[in-house]
Amino acid sequence: MLNRRRKDLFEDILEDIDDMIRGMFESRIDTEEMGEPLVWGYSMTQHGNEPPEIREFGNVSLRDEMFSGLGLEHQGGAAHVEPGVRKPLVDIMEAEDSLHVVVEMPGITKEDVSLDISGTVLNIKARNGDRKYSERVELPARVLADTAKATYKNGVLEVVFKYDRSDKKSIKVD
Repeated sequence: MLNRRRKDLFEDILEDIDDMIRGMFESRIDTEEMGEPLVWGYSMTQHGNEPPEIREFGNVSLRDEMFSGLGLEHQGGAAHVEPGVRKPLVDIMEAEDSLHVVVEMPGITKEDVSLDISGTVLNIKARNGDRKYSERVELPARVLADTAKATYKNGVLEVVFKYDRSDKKSIKVD
């Protein structure tokens, strides 16, 4: 008798999972209308003991979709992506004397890439036919824009900056 109840419970769980999968296939996102695969995810960067920085990437924002119908308000606002524009995966690596920004943008050429920097914000845009990328990257430190070296190879953009240490002064201890 106990064995039968466990089997019924297990079958109920499998039916629930089947209903969830069926619901995902019938979701509000119409992939045929988008005309390209849907890409969405998170990347995480952590610098030392600081709290981790979590960023969204892809060509669609599903955060509103996740929180809809749950009665929950999403804190911090969703990163809405313009239709057809992809948010590339971005990694930031800090070395002793330089800052490396690595961006994955397949399907374009180096001539398609446009970079500009203002303060500690690096703006990245790229377009080649129907492939469009756009990202605003907040750099973790001040850098010297004149020292930037950018290379693009096999779908990966790397931008290397030297740190701006112009206000660093030594203090003599008496």
